[in-house]
Amino acid sequence: MESDSLLDYAVFQLSPKRSRCELFVSRGGNTEKLASGLLKPFVTHLKIAEEQVALAVQSIKLEVERRKKAESWFTKGTLERFVRFVSTPEVLELVNTLDAEMSQLEAARKLYSQGAGDQFNGNGSGGSGVTITADATKKELLRAIDVRLTTVQQDLSTACSRAAAAGFNLETVAELQTFSERFGAPRLK
Repeated sequence: MESDSLLDYAVFQLSPKRSRCELFVSRGGNTEKLASGLLKPFVTHLKIAEEQVALAVQSIKLEVERRKKAESWFTKGTLERFVRFVSTPEVLELVNTLDAEMSQLEAARKLYSQGAGDQFNGNGSGGSGVTITADATKKELLRAIDVRLTTVQQDLSTACSRAAAAGFNLETVAELQTFSERFGAPRLK
């Protein structure tokens, strides 16, 4: 079965003690084992699995209704990437963390650079020394922000490369988000 194959369903087959599972995907009567391992990481990441395990079931079935290509995200590849995310969530989480930090740094830089170089025209009260000191402090802060921003940009580039190497890109992440919304995987969002 190809990675872009639309699935009829996916099923987690649980061990008798419900501590381990095997993940199977199926399309047109053809079934393949996709993964196996501990159940807990899947339950942690997938609300529908958590709910079903609480009911003491032996298998958890994931399926979506087909509506004229509307569910084109439910593919073997999406499940493969979900398994990869469950195994190593830090790959995508690091990208999100660094992206958020970069946004904060850029906002801080914009805020502080607007005031850099502004001078008070004091009315002879001797306030210009304070203003020059404040201006020097702002410039030093801007330099520190620039250094951190450069480091975060490099780290973000590396993290994006790692995520891409693991099979995550804009299109596949969008499919994972849809998967997350449909089956309740809040950490994946």
